[in-house]
Amino acid sequence: MKKLFSFLLVFSLMFSLLNNIEVEAHSHFTDLDKVPWAEEEIYYLSDLNIINGYGNGKFGPKDNITRAQAALMLVKALYPGETATKDPGFNDLSEDNFYYDAIALAAEKGLVNGYPDGTFRHNAYITRAETAVMIDNAYNINRKRSTNGFKDLSNVPWALESILDLSSHKILNGYTDGTFRPKNNITRAEFSVVLAYTINPDFRPLDDLSVHFIDVGQGDSILLKSPSGKTILIDGGRKSAGQVVVDYLAQAGITSIDLMVATHPDADHIGGLIDVLEQVQVQKVLDSGKSHTTDTYYEYLSLIDQKDIPFETAVEGSILEFDDVLNIKVLNALNSSSDLNESSVVLKVSHGEIDFMLTGDASVDNEAEMIQKYDVEAEILKLGHHGSSTSTSQSFVNAVNPEVGILSYGNNSYGHPNSEVVNRMWDFGSTLYSTCDAGSIMVTTNGKNYNVDADPFTGNDSCGTDVNPEPEPEPIPVTGNLDITDLSLSDEYVTIKNMDTQDIPMGGWKLVSVEGNQTFYFPGDFVLKKGTTVKVVAGRGATHNPPSQLLWSNAYIWNNSGDAARLYDPQGKLIDALAK
Repeated sequence: MKKLFSFLLVFSLMFSLLNNIEVEAHSHFTDLDKVPWAEEEIYYLSDLNIINGYGNGKFGPKDNITRAQAALMLVKALYPGETATKDPGFNDLSEDNFYYDAIALAAEKGLVNGYPDGTFRHNAYITRAETAVMIDNAYNINRKRSTNGFKDLSNVPWALESILDLSSHKILNGYTDGTFRPKNNITRAEFSVVLAYTINPDFRPLDDLSVHFIDVGQGDSILLKSPSGKTILIDGGRKSAGQVVVDYLAQAGITSIDLMVATHPDADHIGGLIDVLEQVQVQKVLDSGKSHTTDTYYEYLSLIDQKDIPFETAVEGSILEFDDVLNIKVLNALNSSSDLNESSVVLKVSHGEIDFMLTGDASVDNEAEMIQKYDVEAEILKLGHHGSSTSTSQSFVNAVNPEVGILSYGNNSYGHPNSEVVNRMWDFGSTLYSTCDAGSIMVTTNGKNYNVDADPFTGNDSCGTDVNPEPEPEPIPVTGNLDITDLSLSDEYVTIKNMDTQDIPMGGWKLVSVEGNQTFYFPGDFVLKKGTTVKVVAGRGATHNPPSQLLWSNAYIWNNSGDAARLYDPQGKLIDALAK
């Protein structure tokens, strides 16, 4: 009896451990910082109770997924609450296996098959090709469009149709070198993304938008080619650059411009449009509405009139009805100012989650107005007025929060780009690209990610620009009497109070999650006033609201089963700690 009791106890503990492998639903997974590209999809499936984490609060995103885990995810997605009516007959799968019910139901529904030797091999990893077949069988994906396929599918003829079905919907995509790599194992994060893309098309990458910043010397010219093949040309540089723009369009295979935008009538923006109007079919023109007295401006208007091209004036706040895939909003247009630059047509172009802020020569006053009226956040910012000091204020940079800045200029006597503006962008953490340095620059995006096909601007170029990053001043290390007054593992925050008699500059201070082995570094310009508190927050939905609240991460930091917070000053001295 004692032996039987011991056996039952051991069996119970083993079963509990097995359950913990895949039963922790709706958890705050602590290891998704390694896969930020999959975090949203993983939590989406977790909220639907389709996927679970391990019993230690982790998801294991980079672990290869097994056939059993994939079967469990599929039956939870498609047949929640159902049970199999018969034994699947796999000779390596017993009824006491944690995954037995899921595998049996998946086999009964035709989602998975066994091997000729009668095994299922539930612990075997699945490949990208096997994933395609499994998802195609489960969801019956109909091919959306013809595809040229991939160059490495000859050794998986059994998966070819499924791979093409899924890739046509951008559910499971190939690599930039034209391969699919069908025999590569797929990770838990990758499989989760594929399943989320299948269930919810809103997650899928969109077709590519390409934005070309054409090198026209000292001027601006931007070409947009939408996912549906429509084209927008914004400005054309000086008149001497017109043939450069025409040739660029020809090399890109573009014979017609659906929408031509003249941001304002300065010669370095509309001059090159004259050659375009003469040699390329233009369907419609959107103008700033600002008039000018130059011969270039009259020639531009005359050509539009001669060719009977529909002509409209941009209206601030309007949405351009151009392409259903893109959202294009006018943030600035005709202005009563005598300065032509202040009437620049400013467009925010959004493709999925990626935004472009195309500013023409808009001034800092325009920027201030746009900040007050509109959401100006964008990943890619075309710096206003060729990087002049009249544009790209610190407040505008803060509001746009650009990851990439594009400088369009050539040899000039105006001091473009301004060194303070360049350093402002660098200090913010933006990567800069220069047409004078790199030539024409193309940014391609699928609505989730983007790629810039140029080398970053380092401060020196063929135009004689010599801008060096301003040296970072050495922070003066300051210690002080600070207390961790509260730590919430479930709500993901730490409260810190300045108990000192003086304000404490927090540059160099850090807060550590002991169990998670993660570190938060306080912003270098943050000062904790005497007698005040600051809350350091994390998790989905957490926001940055200084000086009362600082955002650590939108991932989950603290281990709910027990963790400790430690606060260190710039010299590495432990100032306070609190454990929960």
